[in-house]
Amino acid sequence: MKYSKTIHIIFVVGIFAAANIISGQVKSNSDYENNFFSLDFEQDQIDLTEVEKYFFTTFPHNDPTLGDVVYDRVKWNNDEMIALQQNDGLYGYIKYRNDNSSFDSFRFTSKPYYNLNDEVQKILFVFKGKLPSAKGLWPAWWLNGSRQEEWLYSLDQAKVDDEILDQYSGVGEFYNTPSPVNCTDWPAAGEVDIIETINGDNIIHNTIHTCPQMCDSEWNGDGAIINCANANSIDPNAGCSGVPYKINSPEGTFACLWEGSSISFYYWEPGSDVRSEGGPLSKEPNPKMWNETNLKNHVRFLENDVECNEEIHNDWQCESCSGKDKCKFVNLKMIFNITLCGKWAGRNFDQTENSNDNCKDYIVGDGLASIDNQFMKIEYVSVSKVD
Repeated sequence: MKYSKTIHIIFVVGIFAAANIISGQVKSNSDYENNFFSLDFEQDQIDLTEVEKYFFTTFPHNDPTLGDVVYDRVKWNNDEMIALQQNDGLYGYIKYRNDNSSFDSFRFTSKPYYNLNDEVQKILFVFKGKLPSAKGLWPAWWLNGSRQEEWLYSLDQAKVDDEILDQYSGVGEFYNTPSPVNCTDWPAAGEVDIIETINGDNIIHNTIHTCPQMCDSEWNGDGAIINCANANSIDPNAGCSGVPYKINSPEGTFACLWEGSSISFYYWEPGSDVRSEGGPLSKEPNPKMWNETNLKNHVRFLENDVECNEEIHNDWQCESCSGKDKCKFVNLKMIFNITLCGKWAGRNFDQTENSNDNCKDYIVGDGLASIDNQFMKIEYVSVSKVD
């Protein structure tokens, strides 16, 4: 779910009062670091208060991927964008706005953030549920990091959660407005895309985005070394990717195992036994017990000596990445969202030069009925330390 930064401005004036509220009261940044949790919507009685203990449920900025959606709850035209059905799941909807902004959508960002250290050497992220599938749609489950103070906050601040975020509504652009759900130093702390699929093709992509001088990668032991910025003529940070895999429907159980020098991506089809001993939804998940067929991609990271090059990299990229020459992912937060068209789904909507414009026309025209009220359903989500 890569960011788009064709313009990069450093906001020196402190993002008005809202940023001062967030950054001026930090007592300890450790309250939410490596705060492991699980939310089992299928088996436990969970209310939205419990969800909001672990997730921000609004994103008061414009879409960093240039999609045709509104994530900001202050600006939503629709009600009931988020719904919880007991013994079933947490639903996040995308709904037509009947105006020039196209659709209201949701973006959940975890309040906890995660780091590897001497005590925590492996972290497992698990999601069971269902994603929408239709032309123009771009749903994702991913991890994003930042070193910015606004990204990190104390437990005391988290108590005011979304009310504080509402004060960012209409303030600045995503590329110059850091907040607890948005960073402006991307990709200097790394991004890990666990699920991305576009335009209803039901093909799952695993991708890593970093600074050019941070990481090289080898996927699935194939011997090919790929830089994890991987700039090209179309995209200054295309990232490094594994082998895309097609599934019958974008639902089931997905997992990501983060280790010091590697990341593994797993998938189980709907109906699989994922709760038995050692399974991804068990009390003590054990990746060593998992079937090799569930492993879809494995990436090994390598240090490199690449430097930002003004001919192939953008100024904002080199500025954000200055001094970031170690392959280290920092302060990763979990994100769920659905966007429309935009930088990837729009660019690949069709094979014409007007692909993104055609996508925009489609979602409010012929595709409206198939997109309106689509949803992502979260049946289970967890983050755990594993041995």
